[in-house]
Amino acid sequence: MAQAAKADKADPVATDSANLTDFVVQMKGILDEMLRDLMNSTNLANAACQAAYNNISACGAGVNSSTVFYPAGFNGDFTTYKTNHSTCRSEQHQVQTRASRCEATRDAYITLENEYLAAFRALNEYNSPQECASAETDVQTYLQSMVTHFQNTRIAWWEAYHRLQNITTNISNMDCTVDTLAQVSKKSQCDQDQLTYENLVCSVYQTTNESCQTYVNCNDNAWNHYVAMVQNTNNTVVDNQWEYRAIKRLQCLLDAFAATDMDAAIDACIQARYDPSSVSSACVSSYNPNGKPVPTQPAVCQAGLPVSHPNTDQFAATEYAGLAASPSLCYATCCTQSMYTFTTHSGWAPASYDSSTSYSSISDARSACESLTPSACYGVFDISCDGATAAQPAYLITPGTVLQASSSGSCVLVMRLATERNTTVTTTLPAVNCTWDVTFNRTDVTGVGTARITQSTVDEAFRFTTCSNETAEGQSCASQGYANGAWVMSNRAGRIVADGSCCSSTKFNRVVGQTLHGCNGYLNTWNQSQNRYFSVAKIIRGLRYSTVVEAKRHCLSLGSLCWGLMDDGCDGSGFALVDGIGVTTANWDSEVLVSSQGTCIYEKKPDATAVQTTGSN
Repeated sequence: MAQAAKADKADPVATDSANLTDFVVQMKGILDEMLRDLMNSTNLANAACQAAYNNISACGAGVNSSTVFYPAGFNGDFTTYKTNHSTCRSEQHQVQTRASRCEATRDAYITLENEYLAAFRALNEYNSPQECASAETDVQTYLQSMVTHFQNTRIAWWEAYHRLQNITTNISNMDCTVDTLAQVSKKSQCDQDQLTYENLVCSVYQTTNESCQTYVNCNDNAWNHYVAMVQNTNNTVVDNQWEYRAIKRLQCLLDAFAATDMDAAIDACIQARYDPSSVSSACVSSYNPNGKPVPTQPAVCQAGLPVSHPNTDQFAATEYAGLAASPSLCYATCCTQSMYTFTTHSGWAPASYDSSTSYSSISDARSACESLTPSACYGVFDISCDGATAAQPAYLITPGTVLQASSSGSCVLVMRLATERNTTVTTTLPAVNCTWDVTFNRTDVTGVGTARITQSTVDEAFRFTTCSNETAEGQSCASQGYANGAWVMSNRAGRIVADGSCCSSTKFNRVVGQTLHGCNGYLNTWNQSQNRYFSVAKIIRGLRYSTVVEAKRHCLSLGSLCWGLMDDGCDGSGFALVDGIGVTTANWDSEVLVSSQGTCIYEKKPDATAVQTTGSN
C-alpha cells in the first residue's frame, strides 16, 4: 500500500490511484466500525459486571434482624402447644394415680389372700395324738378338754374360712379395667400432643435452617459470581485495549498515506504509543477483594430458636421439666433416639448364649439386639464387662435365658422398651434371679392364660397397665387395625414380660394370680420334717419371720446360702433360716437334732434342671 501511495503521488493520473483512494476510505470506515464494536463490547461487559455486584444486595431484600422463617400456618407461638401437652400430662398423672391405686389395692388383697390361704390350709382339726395329751386322769375332765380343744379348732377354722372368703370376694369385686383403659387412652392422647409439639419444632428447625443456609448461600454465590464477572470483564477490557491500539495504529497508517512526507508520517505511526484508557471498566476499577458486603443477618440465624432441638437431651430438660407424667420417647420426624434402653447388671452371666454370632463392639451388639426387638433378644453379654473387642467379643442373649452369678466379672446389658426419655441406667447385681408363674384372664378367649416369667425379683408384681406395638404380638395386632398394638404385662420396673390381647375397650387382660416358682436354681417346693431342729450355730442369726411366706421368699432369694427353714413349735410363726453353708443337701440328716418341743424344719428343694447359685439379701 505504501508503494502504491508513492506511485500515486508520482503519477496522479495512474489507473490505480482512484482504486487506492477508495480502498483507504473503505478501510477507514471498517476501522471506525470496529472501534465502535470494541467500545460497545467493553460497555456491555462493564454493565454485566455491575449487575452482578448489584445482585448481591438482592439476597438481603426484605430481610432484617427480626426476620424469622416459620412454616406455613405457624405464628411463632410455641406456648399453646407446650401448654396442651403439659395439661394433658397432668390429667394423665391423675388417671394413672387412680389406676395404680386400684392395682396396688388389688395386689395387696391378692398378697393377703395368699397369706390367708396358707393359714387356712395349715389348720387341721387333728394334727397328731400329742395335741390331745393331758395330765388329767379323770375321764370327764379329759373328754371336756377334748371338746374344748376341737371347739376352739372349729372356731379358728371358720374364722380363717370367712376371712379368706371375705378377701376373695373383695378381689372379685375390684375391677380396675375401666381405670386402666382410661390411663391407656389418656397416655395415647398425651403422646399425640407431644408428637404434635415435637413435629412442629422439627418443622420450624427445618425451615429455619434451610432458610438461613439459603440466605448465606445466596450471598456467597452472588459474591462469587460478581468476582467471576470482574475477572471476565477485566479479560475483555485487556483484550479490547490491545485491539484498540491496533486499530489506532492502522488509522494512523491510513492517514500517513495522504501525508506530504509519507515516510516520515509512517515512521511517526510506528513510533507512536496509543493510550487505551478510554477502553476501561468502572466495575473492574472499583473491585475490592476484601470488600464483600455483609448483609443484615436475621437474629435467628445467629442466636438460634428459643427452643432446643427435639433430638437433644436439652429439649426434654427445658420443655418437659416438672411434668406430672413422664414424656414418651421422641418419635418426631427429626428424632433419631433409640426406642430401647439397656440396663447393665454387673456380676452376672447368662447360663447360655448364642455364640454363633459375635460383635467386636458393644454398640454393634446393641444395634443388633435392637433390630431383633425384645421378642427375639433379651440383651447383650459382655464377658469382662469392659467393652467388647475382636479378641473378646460380645454376644446376644435370647429371651428366657436364666442368669447366674459370675465369678469372672461378667455383666449383662438387659434391653427393654424405653417408655420414657433418657432412661438408660447402670445398676449393680440384681437382688435375685426368680421365676414366677402368672395366670391372667383374656376376654377374647375362654378360661385363663398362664405365663412363666423368668429373671424377676422375689417380691415381684405383675400387671397389665398399657399397650405396645413393639412386641411381635403388638405388631400383629397393629396389622389387624389395633393402632395401640397389644396389651402387655409389665413387672414393677416397667419391663415388658408377656403379651396379652389386642388393645381395645372390649379386649383386655387382668392378672388373677401369681405364684413364685423358684429362685437361684431352687424350687418353691419344701420337704417338711416333724420334730426336728438345728442348733443355734446352724441358724442364720438376726433373721426371724412371722409368716412362712415371708420366710420362704427370703430363703429363696439367698439361693444356696440358705438351706431351708425352722419353725419353733411348728405353730406357723417364728421362722428362722437355716445356714446353707453349714447345712447342705448332702449332710443335713447328720446335722439335724430330735426335737421334744414339736419343732419342724422345711428343706428347700433344688431344681434338677437348673444350676444352684448364691443369691443376695
